[in-house]
Amino acid sequence: MESTSETPLSCLIAEHRVANTPQSFARFLDAFRTAMLGVVAQGLPEGATGDVVSRAEQPLSVGLTTYAGGQPMVLAFADPAAFARRFGARFNAEIAGEALLATALLNPMCQGVLVNSALAEVSIVIDRATAESLTRHADAKAPARRKPWWKFW
Repeated sequence: MESTSETPLSCLIAEHRVANTPQSFARFLDAFRTAMLGVVAQGLPEGATGDVVSRAEQPLSVGLTTYAGGQPMVLAFADPAAFARRFGARFNAEIAGEALLATALLNPMCQGVLVNSALAEVSIVIDRATAESLTRHADAKAPARRKPWWKFW
């Protein structure tokens, strides 16, 4: 399926639903890591706009849903602008895919990420093992940082 500029991640979800191959899932995962996704952020300061950073004195989290027999998963929305136009804004924040995977893995109960398509009422699951693998792979490829990401300065 050819991607449109408005719904590239959702097009890859549709492509994988048809092909159902490791290659189609890998294409989705590659795009997911750099895509912006809608999420339900919890703990946002009232009236917050723009970039917000989770800090010890103002922690943020992302909303979970239950899926596949009650398994807790982070709920995410592909192609947020298109999703909001088609289904309404069921999210209140956006986050990059790699950051979302890292956030999901901070919760030991979370079993993965459920990504809803902006094209149809369908979703795709990134299970915890896949999220861990992607995060390890990204860490191995990333250049060494001079300061830890969590350090306040």
